[in-house]
Amino acid sequence: MRYRRPRAVGVAAIVLAGLASAAVYPELPARMATHWGASGEVDGTMSRLVGAFFLPVFSIGVYAVLLVAPRLDPDDQNIESFRGAYEWFAAGMMWFLGYVHGLTLLWNLGVQPPIGAALAPGLAAVLYASGLLVERAEPNWIAGVRTPWTLDDDEVWEQTNHRAALALKIAGVLALGGLVFPEAGFVFFLIPIVAAVVYVTIYSYVAYRRRRAT
Repeated sequence: MRYRRPRAVGVAAIVLAGLASAAVYPELPARMATHWGASGEVDGTMSRLVGAFFLPVFSIGVYAVLLVAPRLDPDDQNIESFRGAYEWFAAGMMWFLGYVHGLTLLWNLGVQPPIGAALAPGLAAVLYASGLLVERAEPNWIAGVRTPWTLDDDEVWEQTNHRAALALKIAGVLALGGLVFPEAGFVFFLIPIVAAVVYVTIYSYVAYRRRRAT
């Protein structure tokens, strides 16, 4: 089977998350903290059964969608050109969800670091990995900056996605600011993301108009 290694890595993350929940289940509180606000305070809870197994089960659904999505793209040949990177990215997302799940279990077991600081490395890794994927992506409907202008012009796609890759990598580095300022951890994640999206969207339009003007 193709891509056996990254898929084994992705499945391992889900299995380990489920096993971790089963191992500590008796020690978890009847109501589990499962969501935190921007200030780091708990603002959402679930019953022990749901809280302990929601993310592992949710990960199964997310992984299934990620693995099926390339088959739905009409530009499947383009996807195959970077399919290996896509498969590793999908597997990495399962480890990120497993990391979040691990933090949730630890929090409910009494180990409660500032949530913004605890999430910062995982969020930074996701952003940086997104940059690595985007810089390899050929025109497609699944991964990369997909605006009307990038999808209409392969050259604009390439230019825009190279810039997006750099922007996402920079955003990943900036997200580590949450380690230093945990109370503002979500700000260090959200503001670079919003800035990157606005920038590459505008850039794709400008690049497209320039090419049409020549």
